[in-house]
Amino acid sequence: MQRKNLRKLITLFLLLFIALSTSAQTVRLNGRVLNQKNEPIAGASISVSEINRSFAADIEGRFVISLETGKKYTFTVTAVGYQTKAVDEVEVKTTEIDNTITIMLNVAAKEGTEIVIRSTARRENTSGLLSFQRNNTSLSSGLSADFIRRTPDKNTGEVLKRVSGASIQDNKFVIVRGLSDRYNQALINGAQLPSSEPDKKAFSFDVIPSQLIDNIIINKTATPDLTGEFAGGLVQINTKDIPTKNSLTLGVGFGFNTQSAFKQFISNERGATDFLGFDDRRNLPSSYPVKYGVFNTLSAEQRREIAADFRDDVWAEQNSVAGPIQSYNLTWANAVRSEKGGAFGSVIGLTYRNSKLLYNATKELFERDGGQAFFSYEDQQNKYSTSIGALANFAWTKKNHKIALKNLFNQLYEDNYYNRQGPNTENLQDIYLRSSVVNQRSLLSSQLEGTHTFWRDLKATWNINYSYNSKEQPDLRVLTYGRSLGTNDPFAVNLRGNNTNRFFSNLTDHAAGYNLSLAYTFNIGKQKQTVKAGGNALVRIRDFRAIILGYGEPGDANLNLLPYNRIFASENFLKGNGFEMTTSLQNPQDKYFGISALNAAYIMFDNKLGDKWRLVWGSRVESFQQFLKSQQQGTDKAVVINTEKIDFLPSFNLTYSPVNRTNIRIAGSRTVARPEFREIAPFTFFDFETIASTAGTPDLKRSSILNADVRYEWYPQAGEVVSAAAFYKQFTDPIELRLNSASVATRRQYQFQNAVSADLYGAEFEFRKNLSFFSKSSEWLKRLFITGNASFIFSEVLLANTDASGNPLPATSRPLQGQSPYLVNAGLQYDSEGGFGASILYNKIGQRLALVGNTDFGDIYERPRDLFDIQISQKVIKRKGEVRLTISDLLNQPIQTYENRNSAKSYQPGTDKTFSSFNPGTTFTVAFTYDFDLKGK
Repeated sequence: MQRKNLRKLITLFLLLFIALSTSAQTVRLNGRVLNQKNEPIAGASISVSEINRSFAADIEGRFVISLETGKKYTFTVTAVGYQTKAVDEVEVKTTEIDNTITIMLNVAAKEGTEIVIRSTARRENTSGLLSFQRNNTSLSSGLSADFIRRTPDKNTGEVLKRVSGASIQDNKFVIVRGLSDRYNQALINGAQLPSSEPDKKAFSFDVIPSQLIDNIIINKTATPDLTGEFAGGLVQINTKDIPTKNSLTLGVGFGFNTQSAFKQFISNERGATDFLGFDDRRNLPSSYPVKYGVFNTLSAEQRREIAADFRDDVWAEQNSVAGPIQSYNLTWANAVRSEKGGAFGSVIGLTYRNSKLLYNATKELFERDGGQAFFSYEDQQNKYSTSIGALANFAWTKKNHKIALKNLFNQLYEDNYYNRQGPNTENLQDIYLRSSVVNQRSLLSSQLEGTHTFWRDLKATWNINYSYNSKEQPDLRVLTYGRSLGTNDPFAVNLRGNNTNRFFSNLTDHAAGYNLSLAYTFNIGKQKQTVKAGGNALVRIRDFRAIILGYGEPGDANLNLLPYNRIFASENFLKGNGFEMTTSLQNPQDKYFGISALNAAYIMFDNKLGDKWRLVWGSRVESFQQFLKSQQQGTDKAVVINTEKIDFLPSFNLTYSPVNRTNIRIAGSRTVARPEFREIAPFTFFDFETIASTAGTPDLKRSSILNADVRYEWYPQAGEVVSAAAFYKQFTDPIELRLNSASVATRRQYQFQNAVSADLYGAEFEFRKNLSFFSKSSEWLKRLFITGNASFIFSEVLLANTDASGNPLPATSRPLQGQSPYLVNAGLQYDSEGGFGASILYNKIGQRLALVGNTDFGDIYERPRDLFDIQISQKVIKRKGEVRLTISDLLNQPIQTYENRNSAKSYQPGTDKTFSSFNPGTTFTVAFTYDFDLKGK
């Protein structure tokens, strides 16, 4: 009896608990209050009459309110200087990700006048998104985290090719509006990123995992408050900040490449920590003297002993299986909110990716008159890659103040081990080459930033930043064998020149700086105006050094016939008639040290000229100093480069809005592009993968660019846009990587040089539209979006030519290096209420000038290819989990470059000659993510 009553009591208690929890379930609503200029309204008051409570927006205009499901609420929003707005029909759903609202306030016509504007929650979210799109101060394009999640892109480099007017070279270097990577700039959380490459001015975007990105914006026109050192685009990457909910998100994915999965993978023996992105077996031995020239002062016996200290087991090959591409990510998001309006948030994320990919590539170069090939090689490439990313962001906000600490770290390790075979008719040899090319890169970026509002009208923002960037190539090995062309003679090692060598390089780049600005808002008539002034500084210190070692001919010629895994064994150096390690390939300029300092100040006015006109204008002054020290070729004398330049950089962005959903924008500016340390350093590096060398030019001048833009924008409804733009750029002293006149057929020598001038002009078109116009009553068509953008670009650069003796030749013209005549992106995206999603994405770029030729050697172009990606996703487990199937590069068309042989730049079969070609394979990826909802205050 007692047991029966106990069961009844428990049952009653459970039913009561379920009823209470169901009827009183609360869900968090995340909101934001903005004005018509897209600016947050700090301190705005949000009153909810149904619960008799009021809330204050923080310095970013954000607020969080917990409401019960199944009810509708009315928000009354007030702020000094703005019209009061009452927003009806506010409700929350059990799916917290959908519970957001953006409320727009209009400026009050006259202080003290009480006018209440009525609206609905749905209308406010629509107008909020439209205002965000319409009210950017400059011409820009961007991608949100939500869009990035629907692509198969694993890193920021791959994501950027989806942006209007942007393309990617080598899956990591961005090209905007046809301008090569050196004409674009990168910011992360407002801090400028240095060049990540030892051989050119470029940032390698593949080091930033896409899962850690909140949004990416590419500014295509200049404003005074941003750096003036770009001509194509200013890429702004923002990582995640205070989360809207507390959660722990776990993701795992496995990819299968059609050319690689479960096939034999060849490499040298892996180190114990390679899978973590850190090498532990390729360092120079401690006995080797790194100072230039010291090794040659040692006795022959000492040099042989040091040569024997180099690891001799690194040449042996190891066979393994190319398993699935693995990716893992873990993100912890937490926010603690106090009843007094303060909040502390943190986002900590970890990502890991590992892959083994196989490529069969061909490389050919033909005589200029169309005769036989200088060489015809086949490469069997085995690419091992590991990346680890970490993000740790912390932020505190209360009322009119916010302070945040943002940190990003990434470690990337790549090893391309390849075998090369084929005839070289210039040297009359059949070639058999093995090489291991390791790139180990580290990126650390930290910013401490603050935003403060005083007396309602004065806003201060500041940022202190530091970044560390390193790239190391430990023991880049090349081992070349050869035999007489067309014979069956045994292969013998080729020790001439740099055909067989070991290369060690290390680049470190430290950058520290600050940004400070003050913005004051005031009224002229009934229009709010803003004046903003500020400054910033950035100091960079770069240290680069390289050591290249060759081998002398042995007294015992039989040693030249030993196989690759035994030829450089330690005992073959210690014997008197064995090999000798030499430094004949080294040069005193194989190292340099550089310091640069950039100081800038600006003033910017944001003027509303009536209800339809907005003018953002002002000027920026930048003082740049650059110091570099290296050595002269063949001497002990130092090369010292010390330059200083002050630039005044005015700009304006004028917007005319004839109706609420339309903008017409006109912009003009002056910007610059300064030489990078590498571009002025007299250091030469030969890359066996591209079969070309690169050298700097100490007297390189900075480029000056005049920019003009016009764009028409139409926003039919929320989330939709149709735009058309035209642009023009005029360059003075543009910097390009040009072919040196001393080049020979099989060893092209490239050098950074100034051209006389250049002109670039083009047009861009962009649209995003749902398909509800087919049927107004169809809900699923409202969720089906078609997107696309296209760019058409033309350029001409005027060159001052010289012969091998430096004598002037007639000037010539051609397109800018890296420029494509067109870029196309298209997509179809669908998201259902039931959690099903699908996207089809298409990308294509026109023929791109990859390597510049001259009168003796043809230009090398990259051939267009059609890139199709498909993704299907489904929410599972009460929408907390998601399963995604991704198909990347569905068509698997070859990545091909060709030597252009006529005036038609597009590929002409039978006329143009293939320079390199390989198929990357199609990759199928299955991924699962799960969101553990962590309840918090």
